[in-house]
Amino acid sequence: CQWYGISCGDDGYITRIELRDNNLEGQFPVYARNYTDKYGDPALESEWKYTKYGLANLYELETVDLAGNKLQGTIDYRPLYNLASLTHFDVSGNQLSGEINALVTPSITHSDYSNNNFTSMRRFDKYKGSYQSLRFCDVSNNA
Repeated sequence: CQWYGISCGDDGYITRIELRDNNLEGQFPVYARNYTDKYGDPALESEWKYTKYGLANLYELETVDLAGNKLQGTIDYRPLYNLASLTHFDVSGNQLSGEINALVTPSITHSDYSNNNFTSMRRFDKYKGSYQSLRFCDVSNNA
């Protein structure tokens, strides 16, 4: 694991993505395939884990710091829900829009969405356990 801005644990799994102020451009890097069953129907919620790729497969990920870049568009939070080790999520200072989900994972302690173009915030009901772990959440300076 010798990539700039990427840290790994002793087992080789990626634990930290720290690419603050790196002039990154484009969409936020969480992806899900449009998975359908053999009849063409959308994937069931129980099959969601088979449709993820990108950040959503980094199960040991603890930190995502993509602040101060030029990321745009919306964040699809659903692929991130299974990242139980993710405690720090910072996307401040980008050009992101749409809805904020401050409780992006059940173990989140720090989330920063400030200085973007977000227009609304999701209710705190997805992960009630996160109420006890969330210590910092900044949503200032949005649309």
